Amino acid sequence: MSKSLVMNFLNEAGQKNSIKILNVKDGITDAEAKAAMEAIITNNIFQTKGGDLKSIDSAHILDDEITELTVK
Repeated sequence: MSKSLVMNFLNEAGQKNSIKILNVKDGITDAEAKAAMEAIITNNIFQTKGGDLKSIDSAHILDDEITELTVK
């Protein structure tokens, strides 16, 4: 099972942009996710077609479970 952190931001044009971080640790807190998102905005490290990322929109943990099927 693999967990990913999906962070959604709004850029200067008001468009939603997502960043997905793979293999996050178990038990990541709201405060840790918010701190990471604030650091991304503060350090202006990503560029979008609609301009710089300007605000936090939302975040969630995506929990992917893979079930292998026997098909041979």
